[in-house]
Amino acid sequence: MNILLVSYHKNQLFSTGFFLLIIAQVDNIQKMKKRVAISLSIFLFLFGKSLFAQKVNEFPEKTDPLSVKVELFDKLMLGNHWNEGAIMQYVIFPPAGLESPIIGPQADCLDPTSEMLAAYSYKFALSNDPKDREIANKIFDAIVKLEKVTGVPGLVARSFNKTDSPLWHEDVYWYKEWHESSSMPGYRWLGDLSADKFTSIFYGVGTFWEFCADEEYKQKASELLDRFIGRVVDDNFKLTDLDGKMTLWGNFCPDLPHQALNSLEMLAALKVTYHITGKERYNAAYHMLIDRYHYDDDAINAKIVFPPEWRNVGDDYHAARSLYMIMRYEKDRSLLIKYKMSLNRHWYDWKDIAFTWESNIWFIMVYQVLTGEDILTAERKQAIKDMWGFERETKEFKIPQKEGSFKMVNSEYERTAAAMIRNYWFGRYYNLIDPKW
Repeated sequence: MNILLVSYHKNQLFSTGFFLLIIAQVDNIQKMKKRVAISLSIFLFLFGKSLFAQKVNEFPEKTDPLSVKVELFDKLMLGNHWNEGAIMQYVIFPPAGLESPIIGPQADCLDPTSEMLAAYSYKFALSNDPKDREIANKIFDAIVKLEKVTGVPGLVARSFNKTDSPLWHEDVYWYKEWHESSSMPGYRWLGDLSADKFTSIFYGVGTFWEFCADEEYKQKASELLDRFIGRVVDDNFKLTDLDGKMTLWGNFCPDLPHQALNSLEMLAALKVTYHITGKERYNAAYHMLIDRYHYDDDAINAKIVFPPEWRNVGDDYHAARSLYMIMRYEKDRSLLIKYKMSLNRHWYDWKDIAFTWESNIWFIMVYQVLTGEDILTAERKQAIKDMWGFERETKEFKIPQKEGSFKMVNSEYERTAAAMIRNYWFGRYYNLIDPKW
C-alpha cells in the first residue's frame, strides 16, 4: 500500500491549520500517477480559491531589528494586499474572502496606496534602484486607474475591484456607493471621495513626482493632478461625485461653512499642483482663497486643541501631510509664519502624544524635518525602533446571503503596515533613522 499525504501548515501553503489525508492503494506506478492526478484535481477544484490566498506568510518577531521588520512587512503588503497596484487597507482571506485581495473594507484604500507610493519614492531617492522605481510606478498607475474606472476625468474612486457582480462586502462596509464601471467593463468602483483621501492623493502623487518619477512619469503625475485638482476648483472647491453632487466630506468651498483643516488641505493641494504643473490657475486660486477668504488664517486653527476630547489623531494625520508639503514649497515669509503657527498648535499636543497608532511617531519626524529642531529623544527613538505593522487575526464575518439571511464565516484577515513602511523610508531619507536599527 502506498500512502500519499497532502498537508499544509500556517507558514506554508495554508493558514487554516487542518490537513487533508488522501490514501490511495495502487498496484503500479501508472495507477498511482492517475490517482494522484485525480485526487489533486478534486482538491484544487474544492479548495483552489484558497490555495495561495496568503501568498506571503512570514512574519517578523517584535525583537527583530527595525530593518528586518520593515523588509518582512513590505513583502506581506506587496504579496497579500496588492490589487493591481492599489494597496488594500484590510484583506479578508478565504473562506470569507477570495484568492484575490478584494474582499474587505475599502473606503480608505487610498491611504495605504499613497503611503506605499511615498515609501518607495523615498526608498528610490536613497537606493537609485530601478526595481524600487518600477514598484512606485505601478502604484502610481493604480491611482490613475482609480480615475479611469469612474469614466469621468478628474473623478477618483476610493477603490476598485475586478468583478462582474457585487461582492458581499459592498453591503456591509461603508455606504452603498459602489458602481459598475462604464469605462472598464468587468470592474466595480467605490465613490463618495472625502477630504482625507483628497489629501492622500496630492501627498502621495506629489511625493512621487518630487523624489522618484522620471520625466515620463513626472508628466503623468502632473496631468493627473491637473485633472483631479482642476475638477475640484471648477466645482467651486468641492469634491463632487458621479451625480455631480458634493460628496459627504468633500467641502472646501469658501461659500459654505467648513472645517479650518479643510482650508489647510486645499491650500496645500493648490500649492503642490502649481509647483508640479506650473499652471497659473492654481497659484491664482491659492491667493484668491487667502486674500478674499482668509484660508491662511483658517489654517492656523486647523488643530483643535480645546477641549482635549475633541482632538482627533486622524485629523492630525491629514494636517501633518498638508504641512509637510506646503511648508517646503511656500516662499512667502508671512504665510510661512502662519503655517508654522499651525504646526506649533499641533506640537502642543504631539509633544506628549502616546505612540499607539502607526502614524503618531511620523508626526514627530515631520516636525523635526520642518523645523530643524532636534526633538528625537531616547524615548522617541525607541518608539521608532519598536514600530510594528499588524498581526494576522481571525474573526467571524457576517456575510449577507441572497435570500436576505446572513451566514457567519470564520476567516483570517490582515490590516495594513503601509504607514510603518513609509515612516521608515521617510526617516532613512531625512537621516532620522540609523540603517543599523
